[in-house]
Amino acid sequence: MVFPALQWPMTLALVAVTSYHGFRFLGPASARAGSGQAVRRRIAEGVHLLMGVAMTAMVWALGVPPAVWLVLFVPAGLWFAALTARRPAAPGARAVTGYFALASAAMVWMTGLPGGHAGPHGQHGAAPPAGWWPPLVSLALGGCLLLAAGWWAARGVRLTPAWPDRVPAGRPAAAGARAEGLCHATMGVVMGLMLLATV
Repeated sequence: MVFPALQWPMTLALVAVTSYHGFRFLGPASARAGSGQAVRRRIAEGVHLLMGVAMTAMVWALGVPPAVWLVLFVPAGLWFAALTARRPAAPGARAVTGYFALASAAMVWMTGLPGGHAGPHGQHGAAPPAGWWPPLVSLALGGCLLLAAGWWAARGVRLTPAWPDRVPAGRPAAAGARAEGLCHATMGVVMGLMLLATV
């Protein structure tokens, strides 16, 4: 279960991240991006907006039917997986879309597969867990997300290469890339802790 002491910190973090992705989703598409790239970015922002809403609902065990999240995150995961399988348009793009596919799979796992997600008031989701493998899957997913959150945090403070948003030499890196990295790091930490709480 999510410890009650973590509910408000997690909620505040998710509200900040969800607001950021909501602004990006509703804002004008980048004029520099091609139409296909702009559509992909808008879809990705919409998925992250829904992830923030879904995780906030899980933190407070609001009892949203798991089928609602499955209908949203199964197609999202398949879409990100398809983007990952394509020839990447920029260095590091495959790693980024692969991470998004993993995060979508984690959302599916938390909301619809054995054990569902343990909220602060007990278990909700699918049937109670059976056997040794559901905790192992949750542990593996949670650990991967926490490790990836460290990479996103490093990217947010510019300790890693700025992929996939390379900029021409002599121009400053976009400030949005730094905020994006910190937002993905925050969401990864919250999701990873929620998964580890089900173990």
